Parts: sequence; C-alpha cells; structure tokens
Amino acid sequence: MARTGWLLWVVWAVGLAAAGVAHAAGELHLVVYPNPGLFEVGADDSLSGKGMTLIQRMGGVSGITLNVQSLPIPRALATGAATPNHCLVGMIRTPEREASFAWVGPVGGGSVVAYVRADDTRPLKDASDLRGRQLVTQRDSAMASALRQQGLAPYEANNPLGALRMLQAGRADVWVASELSAQPTLDAAGGAAVRPALVLQRVEIYLACHLGSEAELLTRLQQAVQRLRRQGELTEFGLR
Repeated sequence: MARTGWLLWVVWAVGLAAAGVAHAAGELHLVVYPNPGLFEVGADDSLSGKGMTLIQRMGGVSGITLNVQSLPIPRALATGAATPNHCLVGMIRTPEREASFAWVGPVGGGSVVAYVRADDTRPLKDASDLRGRQLVTQRDSAMASALRQQGLAPYEANNPLGALRMLQAGRADVWVASELSAQPTLDAAGGAAVRPALVLQRVEIYLACHLGSEAELLTRLQQAVQRLRRQGELTEFGLR
C-alpha cells in the first residue's frame, strides 16, 4: 500500500513538473501575409521562405512555441489587433500605431523605395515628383498611409506580388514598397524589368503584438531577437 502511494506521488509530481515546463515554454501566434521569397504558401498551406527561417530561429532561442498563420493583410491586421498572444510580423512602427501594440524588435531594416519600369526614364528626384503619376502600394500599409498624408492617392494592392504585376503591366507608374518585402518579390517573380528610382526613407520592421499578450513571453521574444542581432543573424534582414 505504501509503495502504491509512493508511485502515485511520483506520477503526480512528474505531471506537475511537465505542466510547469509546458507553461514555461509558452506559446505565441504569429500572423504573416504571403510574400514571394519571404513567406511562401504551399499547396498544402505550409509556409516557407527566409522569413519562416527567422521565425524558427526566434522560437529556438526563446524557447517559445511560435505558431505561424498566413492571412491576407486586412484579416491579419484584424486578427492581430483583436486577439491576445497574437503578433503581426513585418510592421513598421509609426506614431499612429505606437499605442495600439506591444512592439518586439526590430527584426529587420531597410529603405522605402519607389520602383519604376526599367524603360521609364522620367526623373524621380524627390517625393514631389510622385505627383501626377499612378502609384501602387500595399493595402493597409504604413506606405499607403504616408502617401495619403502627402495628398497622394495610391492604388492599394492586396500583396507585393499584385503591386509588382501592376507596375510591370503598365497599370501603374510607380510601386512604393519597403525593400524588405519588395526585393524577395522581385527575385522570385521575374517578368518585365523593374528598377529602384528613389529612396524615400529608412524604416525598421517589428513584430506588433496585442497589448493583452503575456508580458513574460514578449520579454523572452525580445531577448531572443536581441541575441540573434548580436550574433549577426539579422544581417540578411538589413540589421547589423
């Protein structure tokens, strides 16, 4: 009887220890949007690309289970803004967004670039030269907001590939995009030649997490990002 009681106690103790480890590991849900070369969505809904490689590194260093889901931009924004322990991947930190999210990063950096077709020789000396041209950018992005604030009216495409195709087909004159999302798209898509014509500004890219997310998990994720940066593993994402 005593031995049976001891065995039951051991099983109970092991169960508590396992539960403690699971709690310590924690879980966050990361929401991304399709982007050729960065977040590729397979026929079976599997995700690949160098963005996924970075997320796997962050999960390994932090010890947090990072569940990744790909959604169109509007649904991604709605999901990340409404659900605790959810983070949007690839967000530009702007004054109007600052108080709406808990920010982790930066995880990348680069320039906002105006791209034109290679055969378009019209000069783009500064942002004022964008006036009078048909612009395209990504829907619900910081670039779209910034262009509207300057009195411009860009067409907003659902994703980077759609914006690139509009430029290549001559349905837009200028594609305004972060080079972090544009360059993988250009590398993967091919088609009519496109060139960068004007650098508009430098930006950094973050994870924007719901304010109700567990603070301890966000701290561990932030520490993981900092460690990866010190180790030089964010160089390919524009951070040294």
